[in-house]
Amino acid sequence: MLILLMACVAQFMLILDDTIVNVALPTVGEELGFSESSLSWVVNAYFLTFGGFLLIGGRIADRVGPRRMFTIALAAFAGASALCGLAWEPEVLVGARAIQGLAAAMLSPAALSILLATYREEPGRGRALSVWASLIGLGAATGLLAGGVIVELLDWRWVFLVNLPIALLALVLVPRIVPADDQRDARTSPNVIGATLGTLALLLLVFTVVETEHAGWTSTRTLLGFAGALLLAVAFVASERRSASPLLPPALLRRRRAMVANAAVFLGAGGLLAMFFFQTLFMQRVLGWSALSTGLAFLPFSATMGVMSAIAGRFLMRIDPRLPIGVGLLAAGGGLWLMSTLTPASSYAGHLMPSLMLTAGGLGIGFVVLMDLATGGAEDRDGGLASALLTTGQQVGGAIGIAAMVTIATTRTESALADRIAPPQALTDGFTAAFQVQAGVMAAAAVLAVALLGPAARRSRAATTQALAGEATT
Repeated sequence: MLILLMACVAQFMLILDDTIVNVALPTVGEELGFSESSLSWVVNAYFLTFGGFLLIGGRIADRVGPRRMFTIALAAFAGASALCGLAWEPEVLVGARAIQGLAAAMLSPAALSILLATYREEPGRGRALSVWASLIGLGAATGLLAGGVIVELLDWRWVFLVNLPIALLALVLVPRIVPADDQRDARTSPNVIGATLGTLALLLLVFTVVETEHAGWTSTRTLLGFAGALLLAVAFVASERRSASPLLPPALLRRRRAMVANAAVFLGAGGLLAMFFFQTLFMQRVLGWSALSTGLAFLPFSATMGVMSAIAGRFLMRIDPRLPIGVGLLAAGGGLWLMSTLTPASSYAGHLMPSLMLTAGGLGIGFVVLMDLATGGAEDRDGGLASALLTTGQQVGGAIGIAAMVTIATTRTESALADRIAPPQALTDGFTAAFQVQAGVMAAAAVLAVALLGPAARRSRAATTQALAGEATT
């Protein structure tokens, strides 16, 4: 239980940093002298390095051992958080946020690898993953609440400094409760060229996506960025095929269920994080709520996702996973569609809260099962990499989802303003368009998962592991 608590607290801290800084951005920009165009990099620098370095972080964790990697990365994250809190100019804060993201990319797969190695069998594994899955929504929603409280009652610097006592406590507990790493086989040299190409492809992809806020999706700069990321990805695949020690072992990629689950998590996370982004704007800019009130409004979301994740982990891991995944993601899509009917006159209790709870309940059910499929069957030596693939889907999906929805919402809002529609309604029209697309993406994730998982999804984890072992010996 202590290992589960420690791993989840560390992951919670990382997800918290996805959103906790959002409500502090206006104050940060004013105090440190950020320009309007550069302020977004306080958020984007974290997304960029977190999403870009996850795969190599997972492979490093597998080679040096998850406990050792967890300790080093956690110390680095704490140091970067301290530097963020002490930042005296914009460049220092953005650089420290990039270091935070890099440390997070090393820490997250190590934490999940420790959890998976500790809980190998059902029902303990399902319950542990249910807690882990609930952290996605809980951490993001709590970040908004914590950011609002800190900005209003303390100082924006505590948005980052709050990480220090959490990290220090975890560092004290690690050697006492986490078993030592087993001996790792380091005789085969890693595919350094492949790791470099894969990391550069992810970095360029995430960088290009987050910059569409300024450059646009059809600009020459954006198209060249996507073309460059594609070329790097092709080069990465070619390098992996020639390597004796690939970054992504073929046996891992042949796990069809895991690849489908990762794709569904990619789509689902994009809708989830974009929802937080636009709901925050709707509550503050349209309804006129304070940062603290906005954060409190997400508490039912956190509670519902936590409860439904626990139910999924306890009761739904024994049945055909297509049922909870399909029902859960479709319910989440229904909640997002309900959000698209919001108006400036909508009430919280009658409209906003039910849509949040329906979305949270669906994600709580679907994400636990998806995470089990994404990580189940991976051997201990590949646990960090399987975890990294899953978290890469979350982070990159979130970054792409937010960027794509911003473009859709902005286009609709500008069109409404040109038609002389009042600003609150024009903003709402933009958010409505974004929520509708998010609902469609969530429905597509449900269809993708149910259609591609197929009857093979009924196989047990033990059978899958046995099949993988057979493949490895042929």
